[in-house]
Amino acid sequence: MSSLLARQVRCTLAIAVAGWIAAVSSFARAADPPTAAPASPPSSEPAGAPAGEPASVPRGGGDEGLGPESAPSVTLLSGEAGWKLAFFGWAEADAMYDTTQSFTDSVTNSTVSRPNTIAGDNPRFQGSVRDSRIGLKAAAPTFEGMKASALMEADFFGLPSTAATQDQYYDASIIRLRQFYMKLQTPIVDVLVGQTNDLFGWGGQGFFPSTPAFLGVMGEVFHRNPQLRLSKTFGGSSAQLELAVAGVRPADRDSALPDLQAGIRLSLPGWQGASAQGPRRASAAPMAIGISAVGRRLAVGDFSTVPGDLHVVYAGGAAADVFIPIIPAHGTDLSNALSLVGEFSWGTGIADLYLNLTGGVLFPSLPNPHNTLPAPTYTPNIDNGIATYDANGALHTIDWQAFMVGANYHLPFRHGTMFWISGTYSQNYSDNAVAVTPSLGQTYVWNKGRYWDATVWWDITPAFQMALSCQTMTQTFGDGVNATNRRGEASWWMFF
Repeated sequence: MSSLLARQVRCTLAIAVAGWIAAVSSFARAADPPTAAPASPPSSEPAGAPAGEPASVPRGGGDEGLGPESAPSVTLLSGEAGWKLAFFGWAEADAMYDTTQSFTDSVTNSTVSRPNTIAGDNPRFQGSVRDSRIGLKAAAPTFEGMKASALMEADFFGLPSTAATQDQYYDASIIRLRQFYMKLQTPIVDVLVGQTNDLFGWGGQGFFPSTPAFLGVMGEVFHRNPQLRLSKTFGGSSAQLELAVAGVRPADRDSALPDLQAGIRLSLPGWQGASAQGPRRASAAPMAIGISAVGRRLAVGDFSTVPGDLHVVYAGGAAADVFIPIIPAHGTDLSNALSLVGEFSWGTGIADLYLNLTGGVLFPSLPNPHNTLPAPTYTPNIDNGIATYDANGALHTIDWQAFMVGANYHLPFRHGTMFWISGTYSQNYSDNAVAVTPSLGQTYVWNKGRYWDATVWWDITPAFQMALSCQTMTQTFGDGVNATNRRGEASWWMFF
């Protein structure tokens, strides 16, 4: 019966894909005949908007920049005194088929179930709208050369109760705060206070791959944190250099010190390429290079039933990000444009900055030589995967190094904004995740992961978008066993 059902599912998916491709081909021929010349932008459109696209259509979401001015939206209020209030976001629906039962709707860096287990050998299908977004942005009138603004963005990935049913998990999702910050731009320095993407990895600044998979993909630096950031941008129309430093909520609150992050980013506005950040619509963006670093102090409790002291270790890492237009865009025309985005990162004790990355590394059980009941337990004061104690009771931070590369090519329909294809490959590796784990636990710890995806995108209208994607994740465990999950995903968005 299960094999018959599997054949029916594959047949249904094949028919759906064939119908979708036929519809795309028919629509493309009708919408963009070969002899049509590009339309001139109407006078009501802002500079930089693609020809024929209304100014009110958003070209992304709320977190690809660090100011409300970068998040397209529908204006709710524009007062004569200079105050502005705007609303933005998108409705999203995702259908996902996995070859294992390893994941919920979000994958990121979670652990794949091992083969020869129930979860590792059986498939799963899910439907979710939890990645839908809502947001508000506000801007105050300029005062003595200073501009004050704020942004709030939320989705529906709030942590459900452990007693929540499947029906409640998907159909009664809990709202979650993504970003909530204020920004003050002055002639001397820009100040940002609140929660937004980490400066480490230059999150939200044009270095995300084009993929419908929920970010961050395996091996990609992706995290948001409360922070105080100071930045300054130098240069003009030919080149811009941004310097930034931030004090960030620490991964270990008992460290009693904020994490320190710093970065430098160079962009060349004259060298434009087609950029599509995550599931967002494509737009022109400048070539850019970003370097960033993080340093932190960790204070981990004694490995005992009643910790008597804190063990202090220092951790940190570095990352390099690039966005390179291989075949540049011509103004706002993205036809035949090809772009690459890449990231290399290395660090120790920073697994939390990769989103849900633990590698399966946990704190070991306390020794119980006399088999006393109840068994002694250790309560860590830090999240799993960042640091752990080995079999001899020595504290170690967990090392990770990773790279990610993505590409997107835009077909010459509706000036390159109607169809494009994208692909992503990433890999991460730890040289000590297995070694610091006691031998009995090494079969549940993985130290190498590989991820790739391939996606076809279709902007059906300038505000309604869909994508078909295949995604594969493989992890190697401490005993050499490989576990693989393959996902087929169909997604739809309505931007506003």
